[in-house]
Amino acid sequence: MKKSLLALAVLGAFAGAASAQSSVTLSGMVDAGIKARGSDWSMGGSQSGYNNFTISGKEDLGGGLNAFFVLNHRFLTNNGKSNTSSGNGTEPANNVFWRNSFVGLGGGWGDVRLGRMLMPLQDMNGGFDAFDTGYVGTTHTGGLMATVRANSAVYYRSPSFGGLSFHAAIAESGAQYRNETSGSFSAGGAGYAVPAAEMGKERPMGFNVRYAAGPINVGAAYDVNAGDYDTWGLYGSWNFGFMTLFGQYESGDIVTGAGKEGIDAYSISAKIPMGAFTWKVGYLGVSSDASNGDGYKLGGGVEYALSKRTSLYSNIGQAGGDRPTGTQEDFLFDIGVTHRF
Repeated sequence: MKKSLLALAVLGAFAGAASAQSSVTLSGMVDAGIKARGSDWSMGGSQSGYNNFTISGKEDLGGGLNAFFVLNHRFLTNNGKSNTSSGNGTEPANNVFWRNSFVGLGGGWGDVRLGRMLMPLQDMNGGFDAFDTGYVGTTHTGGLMATVRANSAVYYRSPSFGGLSFHAAIAESGAQYRNETSGSFSAGGAGYAVPAAEMGKERPMGFNVRYAAGPINVGAAYDVNAGDYDTWGLYGSWNFGFMTLFGQYESGDIVTGAGKEGIDAYSISAKIPMGAFTWKVGYLGVSSDASNGDGYKLGGGVEYALSKRTSLYSNIGQAGGDRPTGTQEDFLFDIGVTHRF
């Protein structure tokens, strides 16, 4: 009996060690609220476009090597439907794990991932907007026509060398979605993408370089999309303790109904924590080589943390200048609640 108990204890110890070497995690975010443009309002909340659940896993393979995967799905809280990314033309919508779906290997040399994921410029720029790119007050430069997410991509991420790191990625030319080139800045920037006839001209590729140490975080990024349109970006933030200041600058060409247009987009924004409150303010400017193409946007907002995972928020935004037209000039307002798990 004692030998049997000892054997069971040993087996249990090995089983515990094996299970500790691999893990699967469920995480995500659920947001709901009211968003208004002028006198029109809708339920959804500013962050509702980011409602998601993520299944991720990691296994320790020994010798400093690990395997990992990420499957990320977006959904809508107001009607329970999937928040999908459509394909090209008559292709069915990608409505399961369209946001991210990749597998990779990592170690002391960095990691390599294969699948569908954010490309390096878009992976970097969202971290330099005080509004996290989603609220109506956002002053995010948006990436112009840089590839948002690429299908059939290979992505390398280096380790940090004293705060310095490097990312690079390349994807198949003919496997991309046209709507993944329609990033937008929020000062009348909607309605552009690579023309359908130009898709597949180039393999989407890009890189970013970042230095992050102490209060400073700065980076540069480059992207060429499937239509062979380039975008460059410079980004930075500084945590002063009482406030974090963010800056973005992006330059490249976009294509609208009027043809090709050279754009410079730049923003400055700040987060100011005060107890459970975090105040946000920002300015976005757009300079264009097209007639009546200049514009701007002002944003402001506040977030109140009920806990580490749940917060209330409200934001305002207003675009102006020659670029915004029609409802793009309407006053924006939102109020909502976000829970992260």
